Amino acid sequence: MQGQNHENMKKITDDILYGYFSGDTSDEKEIASWLVADSRNRKKYRLARLLYEQHLLNSPADVVEFRNRKSERRTILRRRLRLAAINAAAVAAIGIIALYAIPEQISRKLAEAVTSVEARPGQQLDLTLSDGTSLKLNSGARISYPNMFSRKSREVSLSGEAYFEVARDEKRPFVVRTFSSDVEVLGTKFNVDADEDNGRLSVTLAEGSVRVALRDNPDNAIVLKPDEKACIADGRIVVVKTEAGDEIRWKDGIVDIGGLAFDELMYKLEMAFGVDIVIDRADLPEICFTDGRLRISDGIEYALNVLRNGSDFTWTKDYRTGTIHIR
Repeated sequence: MQGQNHENMKKITDDILYGYFSGDTSDEKEIASWLVADSRNRKKYRLARLLYEQHLLNSPADVVEFRNRKSERRTILRRRLRLAAINAAAVAAIGIIALYAIPEQISRKLAEAVTSVEARPGQQLDLTLSDGTSLKLNSGARISYPNMFSRKSREVSLSGEAYFEVARDEKRPFVVRTFSSDVEVLGTKFNVDADEDNGRLSVTLAEGSVRVALRDNPDNAIVLKPDEKACIADGRIVVVKTEAGDEIRWKDGIVDIGGLAFDELMYKLEMAFGVDIVIDRADLPEICFTDGRLRISDGIEYALNVLRNGSDFTWTKDYRTGTIHIR
């Protein structure tokens, strides 16, 4: 009879459990019965809960949706307390199953769960990964990473610009994968700008050392020293001396406008200031200066007026939409 009841019981999937943890399910009674029925279900519940909480801990604050209505918070809290009591009583009856009895399973599940985060135009995001590595995403950048790194590797995928301070782990090199190259480090501080749309990538080293290798030709690789910058385009790697501090001023809200074509500069301003810029002219203006910096806190209108001093264009702003038109 017990086996028949078990067979007729609703199948509780990970998605149902995640919905329960977030308060988005009405399957409370089914979950309670499922927990009491089998110790394996309780083990699955604890693993799913760990994965869910690990995901929340590794998500930036503005990515996590918080429920602010008091009645909804009380409902979620009552559900969690009731189910926690059922789970605790069931575990007490059969003995506690230590969480560390399944470390390999937990590690594998967390390594398979990938989180993707994107910094919207006009926004920068600070993240801390499971190994203690900290990073800052520049406007428009996107990164994907496992909720917990595996025991053998630490790999993330990046599109756009980010600054990394990597926690040292000699047994597990840290690898940043981009559209054209892989950047491998043990523990260091460096900046990566992966501009896939224009087919360019640059890596600037502040501390330690990094190895940069082409994706389609791993043997074509270089090792950077501090205050060196690797520029990669058309399958070639060129290393130049630089001041690393100058390359990462964007972390302090400063936009470097040197060495860019006009359309590239306008795109960079779009990302930094979070605005739409439309170029309403057939030809692109020449830029008469090769170096310069703008502070984001001064605003887009101030930035455009500064640029007009070194380039022949005018601009207007549609205050209904916020769109800026270049003429």
